[in-house]
Amino acid sequence: MVVITTAYPSFALEGFQLNVLDYLLKPITFERFFKAAAKARDYQRLLDKTASGSTAQTDSDNDYFFIKCGSKYEKIPFGDILYIEGMQNYVNIYTLKGKYITMLSLKNLEENLDHKFIRVHKSYIVSISKIDGIEGNEIFIKANRIPISRNYREQVISEVVTKKLWDKR
Repeated sequence: MVVITTAYPSFALEGFQLNVLDYLLKPITFERFFKAAAKARDYQRLLDKTASGSTAQTDSDNDYFFIKCGSKYEKIPFGDILYIEGMQNYVNIYTLKGKYITMLSLKNLEENLDHKFIRVHKSYIVSISKIDGIEGNEIFIKANRIPISRNYREQVISEVVTKKLWDKR
């Protein structure tokens, strides 16, 4: 797999004729780089599935991701995530082990999360399994209080509470 990075857009057509996977024009934003890397990962997984004849991914292939924190790459298991807070071009990822700050948008991260996570506010995504309780317009996860916005409240109650509510009907 080849991803070309260049400052010359005139070579793009020739690159794709040579079956390059992606073509990045300088200056390259982190989000665009992340998208190309995800494309390469997905393509490799598809090749691996085809080669093995299996269409089922193992859980260990899909239960974590890496982010860049400063000069270090950190492995983040999905199961460890408590919640994610967006702050313009950065996100704070709160896990069982601690807090990680990385240069990603909340929207970009949300697109790569599965149904085990839910957006509860324009600035917050939470892990459904880590919710300890909901009162008023707040979600409780451990000692943390995460706001639920009016725009997301109905969806949160429907997805989180209604499906698991036991009452005396």
